[in-house]
Order: sequence, then C-alpha cells, then structure tokens
Amino acid sequence: MNISLINLKTALYTIFVVACTGRSQYVLSQNSTVLDRYIEEGISNNLSILKSELEILKAGIQIRQASALKRPKLSFDANYTFAAGGRKLDFPIGDLLNPVYSTLNQITQSNNFPSVQNSQIQFLPNNFHETKFSFQYPIYQTELKHLSHIRKQEQASKLALKEAQTLSLRYDITIAYLQYLQTVEAQKVWESAQNVLLELKKFNESLVRNNVATKEIVATAEYELSKVDNEIFSLQMKQNSARAFFNLLLQTDLQRPVEADSALLHAAIPEYDLNKLMNQAMAHRKEPEAVKHLIAAVELNTKRTQANQKLPDVYLGGAVGFQGFGYHFNSDQAYALAQIGLTYPIYDGGINRSKVQEHKLEMNIAQKELQQIEQQIALEITAKFNELAAARFGFQTAQKNVIAAESIFKIIQNKYKAGQILLLEFLEAQNRVTTARMQQLLAWTDVLIKEAALKKAAGI
Repeated sequence: MNISLINLKTALYTIFVVACTGRSQYVLSQNSTVLDRYIEEGISNNLSILKSELEILKAGIQIRQASALKRPKLSFDANYTFAAGGRKLDFPIGDLLNPVYSTLNQITQSNNFPSVQNSQIQFLPNNFHETKFSFQYPIYQTELKHLSHIRKQEQASKLALKEAQTLSLRYDITIAYLQYLQTVEAQKVWESAQNVLLELKKFNESLVRNNVATKEIVATAEYELSKVDNEIFSLQMKQNSARAFFNLLLQTDLQRPVEADSALLHAAIPEYDLNKLMNQAMAHRKEPEAVKHLIAAVELNTKRTQANQKLPDVYLGGAVGFQGFGYHFNSDQAYALAQIGLTYPIYDGGINRSKVQEHKLEMNIAQKELQQIEQQIALEITAKFNELAAARFGFQTAQKNVIAAESIFKIIQNKYKAGQILLLEFLEAQNRVTTARMQQLLAWTDVLIKEAALKKAAGI
C-alpha cells in the first residue's frame, strides 16, 4: 500500500514534468483567464493609470479649446453709467457769443438772440449707456494655426506613456501572481513529503509493535515530520505576504482570497527569435513613441515661432448697438462699426529668434533621448533573452534531478521495507526528492518570470 502511494505521487510529478516540456506551445497569457481577469481589474483600479487617463482627457479639452480660438466670437455687452463729480472742462461759450448776440439784437431791434450762460463739461458721463453686439474673427493668426496640432501631439504622447504604464503594470501583476502560485505549489510539495513521512511513521510503529525495531525510529520519523510542519507553516506565512502584495497591486483588500490557477505553472512557453523581438520592440514599445510625439510637438512649435517673424496677424471685428445719454433705444443713439486690422512685428529685441534656437535645442535633446531609449530597449531585450535561455537550461537540469531522485527513492524505499538499509538512508533519499522537486518548481517559475520580463521588454 505504501509503495503504491509513492508510485502514484511519482506518476503525478512525471505528468508535471511532461506538461512542462511537452511539444504543445502556449503563450503565458493564453493559459490563464484568471490572471487576465486580475490584470484587467488591476488596470481599472490603478491610481497612476487613472491619473494618466484624466491627463489625456484634459489634453483633449485643450485641443478643443485651441480649435475654438480659430472660430468667430459674438458677445453682448450692456452698461449704464451714473457719475457725479470728477474733473470738468470750463467752456466760456457765453463770453464768446453774448457780445455778438447783443450786437445782433441792436441791429435787428429785437431780442431774437438771448444771452447764453457759460457751461462746464463733465469728463465722467452721467446717465450714459452703451448696449451693443460685438464680434471678433481672427482671419489669420500664426499662434492659432499650429496650436491645435501641437496639443494633439502632446495628447498622443500622454496616451503612449499611459500604455507603457499599463504594460508595466501587467508585468508587475503577472510576477506577483506567479510568486503567489509558487508558494501554493511549494506547500503542495512539502505536504507530499509530509504524507510520505506519515506513512513512514506508521510503518515504523508497526515494526516496533512487532519487536522488529526499537522506538527511536518512530521518534526519528516524528522529528522529521516536525521539520516539515515548520516548512509548511513558513510557506503559509509567505503565501499570506504574497497574497497581500498581489492584492495591493489590484488596489483591493489585502486579505481578499486569491484564486490560484495552478495550470499556469504547467504551461510550456514558445521559442523566441531575438531579431523578431528586436523589431517587435521598436514597433510596439510606447516609450519611443511618446518621445517621437514630443519631437513632433517641438517641431510644430518651432514652425509657429518662425511664422511669427514672417507673417502678420489679420483680424476682423465690429459692433452694432445704441449709445447715448438716457437709457433709450432710438435712431439718434443707434450706431454700427466694422474694423479690419493687421499686426506685424517689426522688432522684438530678438525674442522670437532666441525662442527658435531654444526649440531647436529641445528637439536635439529629445532626439538624443530617443536614441538612448532605443539603445536601452535593445540591451534590455538581449539581456532578458539570455536570462530566459539560462533559466530554461536550469530547469532542464532540475528536471533531470527530479527524475533521478525519484528513481533512487523508489529503490531505497523498497530496500527499507525489506529491512536491507538504515532509516537514515531512507530519510536522506526522501529529502533529496523534496529538494529536487522544490528546485524544479523554483526553476520553472523562474522560466515563466524570465519570459514575462522578455515579453515586457519587447512590448508584447
């Protein structure tokens, strides 16, 4: 019965090895709808990504504002002025006209020309109103011509950075989930060892009862069981910490249970081509795309500044309404006016020229940054590709060690039951199996982590 139990466990781990090295090739993300669901939840809850989305919405509003500046504007204005005091202008109209009027009255022998009083004109108009509709239309303005295009490039840059953040978050959630699964599977490995030791303890107790062996073999089995119990407890604590960190990335309750999709750890991975990954990265990585949009924005800004030096601004304006003393709307107060204007900078002290030089320097800096990012991406892909190859080789070695350890243990176990070897040799063989299985689990998890890092570097 004990031998059948061990054989069953050995068969299960053989299936695990075959699943890890079989011919069917699956991409990591295609094997776990559970992980995909967690990734989508993390993306929808992530505060940095939500902030980036708000920045993109803000940029969209700025684009609409820039487009609105090129449209005509119509406004209605009404004001009424009441004033008292203030400066006044003395106008001696009586002193000027009264001598003339007096002479004319004498000549005509009449009083047709009465005397006129001197007057004062108040500078602040009293009982005065102006009610009008006015409009403005920028026929041509260099600032407005390029502004909306600049805003669109800035928005595209922010969108690319947001997608880069999303890719990075996908990677972080994937790694955290793999590390959580690693603790779950590691606990299963030690529980398997625990079951073997429990069977050993029962077998040893039967030997003691039948006076075939002394009690120390039972105590030894119990001692080994206590060590395994300690390993299982330690793994449970690690599992709790891994779950808390994973939930932190999802912006949810740290103690929320995590659904363990163990099939994810049994997925084989495809072979990757370094040159294809390089081309894919240059086409899909969002960091270079963000810098390219910034370069385009700086180039448009340079054109706008240069145009300010060469081309005038032309605008059209006008107003219709009523203006006068007393709040009345009659033909005497009605007026209309139209304006067309042109502004051309003749001399600005060299400000525009220095701005053009500044924009060109900004463009050179951005281009150097783009080159640096592309070099870093190429180096990152090369390093991650080599790390994945090393992890694959390490897993192959760990896989061979498991097969060898399990074969040796099977022989040792049969010999121990036949009373041909000591308990110490049995425990040594069993510990070798547990160690080999743990190394295999860690090696394969490392392969999956290295693959996720390579895919992140390639932008996929």
